[in-house]
Amino acid sequence: MTSLYGSDAFNRRKFLQTGGLALASAAVLAACGKNDAAGGDSGIPRLGTAPTTTALPEAHVTDVVLLRTASSLEYNAIDAYTAALGLGLFTGEASALGSVVKRFQADHKEHASALSGLIKELKGEPFECANSQITKLYVAPALDLIVGNKDAGIDPSDTPLDDVLALALGLENLAAATYQYYVSLISDPALRGAAMSIGEQEGRHATILAQAINPGVAGILPSIDPETGKDNVAAVPSTFGKLSTINVAVGKPSSSGTKPSINMETPSLNSMAYDYIACS
Repeated sequence: MTSLYGSDAFNRRKFLQTGGLALASAAVLAACGKNDAAGGDSGIPRLGTAPTTTALPEAHVTDVVLLRTASSLEYNAIDAYTAALGLGLFTGEASALGSVVKRFQADHKEHASALSGLIKELKGEPFECANSQITKLYVAPALDLIVGNKDAGIDPSDTPLDDVLALALGLENLAAATYQYYVSLISDPALRGAAMSIGEQEGRHATILAQAINPGVAGILPSIDPETGKDNVAAVPSTFGKLSTINVAVGKPSSSGTKPSINMETPSLNSMAYDYIACS
């Protein structure tokens, strides 16, 4: 007589199958247990070996780190102006703007040199190259949108000169905002004074560029473009002391007529030029 679950032969066959699986499982677990025991790990079974990891060096935000980070932004501006001048856009009526760009670049070189001197006085190592995070997140993508990038499927801008000025304005505002923020973090009063002095010059650069983009009285105070509903470029874009995201619109407009936007922010903890970071 057969049982509810089948014949005796079926039950024996199923028992042998499940018994074999249990033996195989036990062998695997035993092997894992031996490996763990040999390695001094916990008794939790596992397959393979977890790779070892190296922790990042301990980093502190000191006056030297703040000055090194500010210096890196100066080199971001220097490199961006070099790229802009290499595009051959500042000819004819735009030649006067080319002279302004060269002057601004010279100012940034002076700022970088002054910061290197201050860093040396603090027994630190000067940081004399661009901030790689700022380049990767803001400058390189903006330049791709301006000149185009076939590999990335990006068409060049229809208005490259306007976009170069917009990028320059964004970088000058970013530098000014960074110095303004770092003044509250720097511990040495003399260094705070130096930061305020350089930041004030970055603000002047931004004001001149804003007037070049949106000239006349209409370009002094904030206003809204009635066609796009967006903020017009203004020499005095907001209340003094307000630190906010800096929007830079560059590149070929979409079908709706809107240019791609890049939102710039002052360097955060993951983009500072710490003591252990060297120029590559």
